[in-house]
Amino acid sequence: MIHRAGGVVLLVLLLVAFLVIAALPDQIAAIRLAGLSVLWWYGGVAAPLFAWLIAVVALPDSSRPRPE
Repeated sequence: MIHRAGGVVLLVLLLVAFLVIAALPDQIAAIRLAGLSVLWWYGGVAAPLFAWLIAVVALPDSSRPRPE
């Protein structure tokens, strides 16, 4: 399990990665895969999937009482 703060950092890094991909030289983000740009694949498929994995699978459920 990831600590809550670590999960938040990972989610922010997913957002930062989008900006980094968009800022790559020579328009690398515009390279097309299956008719869509790499930036679209990251922002529309990969990042949301990774965010879901981090938020749902890796982070602990806060609705359950914590053992003391």
